[in-house]
Amino acid sequence: MDLYEAMYTTRAMRRVEADPIPDDVLGRIFDAAVRGPSGGNSHTFRFLTVTDKATMAALKPIYHDAYWELQETSYKDLRDRYEAADPDDPTLAQSRRISRSAEDFIENFEHHPMLIFVFGKERGESTTFPVLWNLCLAARAEGLGTFITTLLKLRKREVEELLGMPEGFWHMHAMIPIGYPKGRWGTAARQPAEDFAYSERWGEPVSWRAKPNWVEPEGYGRKA
Repeated sequence: MDLYEAMYTTRAMRRVEADPIPDDVLGRIFDAAVRGPSGGNSHTFRFLTVTDKATMAALKPIYHDAYWELQETSYKDLRDRYEAADPDDPTLAQSRRISRSAEDFIENFEHHPMLIFVFGKERGESTTFPVLWNLCLAARAEGLGTFITTLLKLRKREVEELLGMPEGFWHMHAMIPIGYPKGRWGTAARQPAEDFAYSERWGEPVSWRAKPNWVEPEGYGRKA
C-alpha cells in the first residue's frame, strides 16, 4: 500500500466484524509497531491484547460509565447544543456521526475480536503514541480498522486491576480496538493544512498552500 494512501485513509473504525485476526497478521502489525520512535531508544512500552469475552464483558460497563461521565462534563455544552438544534443542521452533522459511532462501539464492545492495551512509564506518552500510530498504519495495510482511545484512563486503576497489572513502573496509556471494518475506507474530511499552521509568530500565516499527496479514486473503499 502507498504510504500516503495509508496516512490519508487510516481513520477511526469503530464498527467491525467479529472475525478473529490471524496470528501471522498480528505478527506483522506488532513488528511494525515496535519500529516506532522511542525516547532514548529505550522501548518503554508494553502491549496487552485481550480477546477473552468475559474480560471484555467486564470492561464494557467501565467504558460505558467513563464515556457518559465525559459526555456530562467536558462535552456537555456540545451535546446540549446539538440535541437542541435542528436535526438537519449541517454544522453539527459530524459531531452527531461521531457520537453515534462511539455509542455503537459501546453497545457492541465485546463483539470486537481484540482490544489492544498499551502501557508505558508515567507521563511517557511521547514514546508510546508514535508506536501506536505505527500499529494503526500497519493495521490499515492489512485491511484492519482501529481507533485510539484514552477514555479508560478515567477508570485507570479499576482497569489495571482487572487486567492483572502490578503497581509500579507501568501505567495504562491507551486502548486500541481492532477488527475487520464493516464500513468503507475513505479520506477523512479536513480543512486545508495551512489553516492549522503559523509562521514565525503566533497568528502569522504561512507562505505555502497544501497540496494533496493522494486523491481518493471514485468508488474507493466500497464493498462489492
